[in-house]
Amino acid sequence: MGNLLAELGDAAGARRHRDKAFTNNFLTTLPYRGHGPAISVLLLISAAGGNIPTASILDDRQFRTTVLVMEYADPKVPLPQHDLVFNSIGDADLCGQGLEAARGVLARTDRPLINHPAAVLKTGRASNADRLRRLPNVVAPRTVTVPRRLLVGPGAGAIVAGNDFDFPFLVRPPGFHTGRCFVRVENLPELAAAAASFPGDDVCLIEALDARDRDGFHRKCRVMIVDRKIYPIHLAISRQWKVHYFKADMADSPENRLQDAAFLDDMPGFVGARGMAALERINAALDLDYCGIDFAVNATGDILLFEANATMVVLPLAPDEKWAYCRPAFANVFSAVRGMVMDRSIASNAA
Repeated sequence: MGNLLAELGDAAGARRHRDKAFTNNFLTTLPYRGHGPAISVLLLISAAGGNIPTASILDDRQFRTTVLVMEYADPKVPLPQHDLVFNSIGDADLCGQGLEAARGVLARTDRPLINHPAAVLKTGRASNADRLRRLPNVVAPRTVTVPRRLLVGPGAGAIVAGNDFDFPFLVRPPGFHTGRCFVRVENLPELAAAAASFPGDDVCLIEALDARDRDGFHRKCRVMIVDRKIYPIHLAISRQWKVHYFKADMADSPENRLQDAAFLDDMPGFVGARGMAALERINAALDLDYCGIDFAVNATGDILLFEANATMVVLPLAPDEKWAYCRPAFANVFSAVRGMVMDRSIASNAA
């Protein structure tokens, strides 16, 4: 309920319900269904949402998971026994308080860590665009964050001009993903209407990158980074500028799925040497153990960067046979994450 109220812009109501849920109830041990000793994982989450989905990663037949809600955690309460800390807080724009609290936990444990909170804190939408666009062969959209109230009043034109934006451009409030509250605006009335409809106090103005191919379709590739290695996960092709894989023109287009398969089968060949080198630079700059990158490749082989953070979702595929070609790529990511958790936990116990 707290998260729903937050999306409606009711910050006070959201806080009230989160207080009811998590005050004195910030530590929960999930059931373990395995046989024999379990690997114990301390899972750090944010009450505000923006967490990495881990249900398909932390198999309860292998891992005993204790969930710690960081905004409400009492630092005087001892941490439970654990072999590894998994910081699943992924959204820097939404979860700053939780990430700062997570940094404090690290002073109380010597166990291995996945996704340092300090690295996640650098991945806010505007700050990410600013630092990653400085990398060679990376084209990131210029992004600025402004108070929402300024965009619904008579001074909106001055805000747009003062930040050197030209229509059309994209707008969205920080902390939203999967296309929610994400609009392309062509003029000032559309900007005012979009801003008025958004929750929260701030709005990101985002330069619109042209990711169309020669046939006029919009493209978006996604790769996942696990233990600093890049894994392809999908290529989405769409007639619309807002590209999300299962809403794109994939299910009804065998031709598009063939291109998706080509990307999955030979990512370096599909992206090119110039683009792969740029992706590795982004990987190094992110400095995260688990995250994802959404991008396209332009005509010169540079990376058009849309997003790069730890909130990327990889969910098990539907049983439809048309997606059979994707299954090995998804399995590779799930296997890599489980292997990373297992390896670090075992190394921790050996030490």
